[in-house]
Amino acid sequence: MKISSFNKFYLVFASLFFSLMTVCVKKIDGEIPIYELVFFRSVFSLIITSIIIKNKKINPWGKNKSLLIIRGLLGTIALMCIFYSIRNMPLSISTVIQYTYPIFISIFAVFLIKERININLILALVIGWLGILIILNPYQTTQYEIDKFTIFIAFVGAITTSLAYIIVKKLSKQENIFIIIKYFPLISVLTLFPIVYTNWITPQIKDLIWIIGIGIFTQAGQTFLTLGLKNLPASQASSINYLQVIFGSIWGIYIFGENITLNFVIGSIFVLLGTIISSSKLQKTDLQL
Repeated sequence: MKISSFNKFYLVFASLFFSLMTVCVKKIDGEIPIYELVFFRSVFSLIITSIIIKNKKINPWGKNKSLLIIRGLLGTIALMCIFYSIRNMPLSISTVIQYTYPIFISIFAVFLIKERININLILALVIGWLGILIILNPYQTTQYEIDKFTIFIAFVGAITTSLAYIIVKKLSKQENIFIIIKYFPLISVLTLFPIVYTNWITPQIKDLIWIIGIGIFTQAGQTFLTLGLKNLPASQASSINYLQVIFGSIWGIYIFGENITLNFVIGSIFVLLGTIISSSKLQKTDLQL
């Protein structure tokens, strides 16, 4: 089996584990703050990754520390936004918005790697945003009411994810994958500890099970994602990652009793097409910053 085939399977597993993580987030009592959930997740991941790095005798601080720190900050912001949107909107819709990040990558590529705006980018933007408008159509008959602030936070999560994605692609060519993974929770723990310490809310026993699930599934998903991104072209990586939308929709229907509307199906197809078009554009550059 070729290396690229292994990477495709890595990304499939990453999508599955990340989708299971979203289930755990949505199951936790709403009284526990989002920053506390991100902190718990980060502590869990930091411990596991640090043990792996020590056993493998890898330099624990990496080479490009400034870029690793930026990746950690972006990841922390993205995760808080993602957790917030998962808690406050249907799982299927929050997942679709999160997976607009390849379109944002195309936009940032114009500024970060000096790409010209071409027909692919324009087409991807039009199709992708048309899909989002169809999904979030305020005039459709639905049992869900999503406030504008929650939608805004969901898109901030997608934007910061896209920036983190670009940095991971660059770092994966010079850093060990476990160093890249480690800096994410390390920065999260350092930045969130003062907030968690001064605003601590003790989780109930039933919530601890889901919190542990967040740690396990996110760690597994992050590991498989980093492995998958290392050698796979951006176009294939983004389209495979979109499997999380399917997983999220399944969990939303069978676990949380969400309704999948025709608007959602049509809109999701449009977003997927926009993702594929924008990612095919990225394949030419391979995100070389």
